[in-house]
Amino acid sequence: MQHTDDKPALLRDLAAKLRLTGAVLGCGGRKDLRARFRAANPATHFDLERSHKWLQGRAVPRSLTVYEDWAKVIGTRKAGSWIAGCSVEAFLEEICGLFDADAGALRRLVEVRGGDSGAPSPAPSAAHYLCGHYACYSWAWSPYYRGKLIRGSLAIAPGGRTPGLAATYTEELLGHAVRFLAPALICGRTLHFDLREQQGMSPLFISLILPGPPASALCGVMSGATVVGPEPEPSTTRFAAVRVPAEPADSNRYFEPAPGAVAEDLLAAGLRLSNPAEADALLRAFLAGPTGGFD
Repeated sequence: MQHTDDKPALLRDLAAKLRLTGAVLGCGGRKDLRARFRAANPATHFDLERSHKWLQGRAVPRSLTVYEDWAKVIGTRKAGSWIAGCSVEAFLEEICGLFDADAGALRRLVEVRGGDSGAPSPAPSAAHYLCGHYACYSWAWSPYYRGKLIRGSLAIAPGGRTPGLAATYTEELLGHAVRFLAPALICGRTLHFDLREQQGMSPLFISLILPGPPASALCGVMSGATVVGPEPEPSTTRFAAVRVPAEPADSNRYFEPAPGAVAEDLLAAGLRLSNPAEADALLRAFLAGPTGGFD
């Protein structure tokens, strides 16, 4: 532990470490962070009133059990006393190793010397951890392709002249690439796209769980109306997007959800998978859900 002579530094470092924890966990604020501590220990001494002061750098936890709970929250093997006394740099290195996160991205997500929300602060720059290309999987709505998966592509980039991030979602429909555009809306621990197509096609709405860095996968639901069919009908499906090295739009298509098919598609898109069979099973299980993916 640092000496009492270093109390200002101790307060500042504690606040920074809490904000970094909130960012890497994808917390939307102090309530989300408290929920993580309560999940680790229902009797935790981490509460909203105290945490407000901690995140502002005006106080530190008096109970050592808070640090023990903190160690459980981030999944480190180090003791709670280590979290209490380590430097911000050492803590950053530890959580980056635990969550495979980029230290630079985390630094940009939180201002280490200010702020009190414990939440990631989206920045309109190419360095934002959500930016990149994703291969997307959902169930086909068209009655002509019932039971097949549709592979689309998602690109998240800086919003340009507008603040925040912008999304482009592309599908291959009837031999043509159809592109939908939307600003990204982050609400707490959720991410939303109200997607519009420039030629007037019916809109799509995607709502996802907001992950922490490095955002290797995005999961949620997509809703809209059937495009390829006798009549437009309200439709919904589970939706999964997996980060890939480059734009995968050229391989957008319908395909059968056979075992191994999703992993093969990701490998073809340039993604390295340490266990393709496991990744394939996890993605297909999520997409199927308890009711076939339409819940």
